[in-house]
Amino acid sequence: MASLLWGTNPLLSSPEALDTARATVKEWAATEKAISREAAEWSGRKILLQDLIEVAQQRMDRLQAELEKGQDSLSASDEARAKLLDREEAVAVEAEQIENFLADLEARLQALRPQLPEPLEKELAPIYQRIPADPAETTLALGERMRTAVSLLAKIRQFDGKLTLAESLKMLPGSDEVASVRTLYIGLGQAYYLAPEDAGYGSPGPEGWVWQSELKLRKAIQEVIVLAEGGAMEPKFVDLPVVLSSAKGGAE
Repeated sequence: MASLLWGTNPLLSSPEALDTARATVKEWAATEKAISREAAEWSGRKILLQDLIEVAQQRMDRLQAELEKGQDSLSASDEARAKLLDREEAVAVEAEQIENFLADLEARLQALRPQLPEPLEKELAPIYQRIPADPAETTLALGERMRTAVSLLAKIRQFDGKLTLAESLKMLPGSDEVASVRTLYIGLGQAYYLAPEDAGYGSPGPEGWVWQSELKLRKAIQEVIVLAEGGAMEPKFVDLPVVLSSAKGGAE
């Protein structure tokens, strides 16, 4: 059969036809081989691309998570900032209230100063100098002003709770004579003095202390001073006048 076919097709039996066929087959085989090689290379590249895509996706996921975390942080920061602003406003309001309170308290302390007993006023004079003359213009911090006011109040309260015996040169009431006077202060509201030739009592008034000479009280005041100094063997009652209202000048 093969001989018959070759014999019946003169084109295939020629050498040129055979060379052409062989070349065609060879090219086809080379093409198939190239296709196979390209397919294999593509398969490898495909796997590599898939790995790269997966890595890129993971990175995108991390970036997205960090972005969301950053947004949460920004939200938290905004919330914290808003709270700080609210607190700052509240502190400003509180500071204004404290400043108003201090200004009123400082004014009251200044008004009280002339009514303080002389020994206490001298002791507190350096502290009084720290009170601002004009609260609206002062550069002193609120904390410093508060410490000054508290210090004054504490010392005034301490003086008011005890007996204080002081000695100084004073002008006697109703006289131009200056004498050495011993004065016993009963807290902030009452005092009794004893001079070589005089005696009497006093109490604070709106513009300062008001003194009243009462020579007949000399013996009783001497006894009180001895008791205050601890010189008496036993405590005893001593009758002395107590001024209830300096403005009226009355006493009981």
